[in-house]
Amino acid sequence: MFRISRSFHALKIVRRFALTLAVTLGFGGALAAPTADEMIQNTVNQLIGELQERQAELEADHGALYALVEEIVVPRIAVTKVARLILGSHWKTASQDQRERFTTGFKNLLMRSYATAMFEYTGEQELRFGTVTIRAEGRIAVVPTELVLPAQASVPIEYYCLLTSDGDWKIYDIQIDGISLIISYRNQYGEYIHTNGLDALIESLEQKVTEIH
Repeated sequence: MFRISRSFHALKIVRRFALTLAVTLGFGGALAAPTADEMIQNTVNQLIGELQERQAELEADHGALYALVEEIVVPRIAVTKVARLILGSHWKTASQDQRERFTTGFKNLLMRSYATAMFEYTGEQELRFGTVTIRAEGRIAVVPTELVLPAQASVPIEYYCLLTSDGDWKIYDIQIDGISLIISYRNQYGEYIHTNGLDALIESLEQKVTEIH
């Protein structure tokens, strides 16, 4: 659909798996809200549990797979902030309808595209955690991790999380091997908008969602 840089292609498989780990949050039993790194660790645990218990069902019924992702993932992403950061200056000039349609279209495409990456988990991958960095007077947490893959060089991944007014952490960017998800999509979509316009981009996203089964 869009032209993607060579570096984006090179990290495609790793990014698919890593993003799934990054945005699928499990339900913890603690009363206190989890810290940003606890959120990611709960994510991995819940993801593995769902795969082990429901893999056959989810592979056979993608509707159930998408429903699972919608229920677990979407509430844990700062969806509007992600959309605003990706559109950049185009967000300011977009109408409210365009903003809502882009946000929904991008969210649906991202969730459906990466939902099937859950099946790439084999039990041989390992996510190692580093020391969390707190920025912006406690409002932003950067969770450094290392994705260890069999017979391959490990991949550094940083999860950028935003503290909401409710005291929950929500993911708004992921940097894999130094490449930002937000910046990658901003560059990619910015070129498309420059050539075809924002409405064409939105319609393309909506059409792409219908093509993913």
